[in-house]
Amino acid sequence: MLFNFDSVDLLVSIIYTKRGKKQVMKFKTLFVLFNIIILVSFAFIFLMPLPILGWEYALSFWGQNWAIAVLFLVILAGLDGYFVVNWRLFHLLEREDWNGLRALLEAQLTRNGLLGVQKSRIFINACLIGQNPGRISELRDSYVAKKSKSLPKLALSLGLPLVLEGKAEAIESFFTPYLNDRRTGSDGPWIRWSVAFARLLGQNTAGAKPLLEAGLKDVKQPLLQLLSLYLLENLKSRDPEVLALLDQQKPLLASRLTAKEWTAHIDGLKERVILVLFMEKLIGEARQWLSQGDPV
Repeated sequence: MLFNFDSVDLLVSIIYTKRGKKQVMKFKTLFVLFNIIILVSFAFIFLMPLPILGWEYALSFWGQNWAIAVLFLVILAGLDGYFVVNWRLFHLLEREDWNGLRALLEAQLTRNGLLGVQKSRIFINACLIGQNPGRISELRDSYVAKKSKSLPKLALSLGLPLVLEGKAEAIESFFTPYLNDRRTGSDGPWIRWSVAFARLLGQNTAGAKPLLEAGLKDVKQPLLQLLSLYLLENLKSRDPEVLALLDQQKPLLASRLTAKEWTAHIDGLKERVILVLFMEKLIGEARQWLSQGDPV
């Protein structure tokens, strides 16, 4: 298989690790420190006139700026309210309790019908770690039926089970509406690559070619260039243009990064592109192909 779900440990480590260093989120500590820093700063600004200029000027200053103080307290109360409302969610994240998180978000999903973008990402991660990709598919179908405005931002994550299972028609059907949607953000190029992958599976080489050629232009993501070039390898026997493109681009890409730089680049993408987490086998084959000069 090119993709698989046997990346649970890797997924957990990416969620809680960055560049090899554990970063556990202490939400209670952050909450307390946030309030202390904000309140001390507020007190410093509003009480500063008192010791320097005396009571008379201080009273005048407070009288002129009381609206700002009220606005500040309203904003602080709103931020604190957000923490309080989501306290259990943060607590479960801190404990890495994925079963609890999934149950909590399942209840919210049942109650509200939809989740916000961030909660949806957490829910998807919890489903992947719990090896329950079927629930992601159910969530995707629900979001499509409700025509959620969050769909473009979540498209790659919601369509992940389709890509991992190699369902060509389903991949193309779901992702095609988002091929040129700017709301997909940094996931956009990977959505295009996924559609190209699906078209190759469905023997639609003419439809896959322009999407893979577009991937070659993304110079900021050498891995996307590599995987696009690697899939184009399948077309060289029937398309002289692809053969010429491979002869031109392959040596350039091979000389662009050292093995160490490739590893660092791929590890960085694993923190931002969920699909890359499950492409270890394909990436290994593509890197071997690039370094040896022969198809695997």
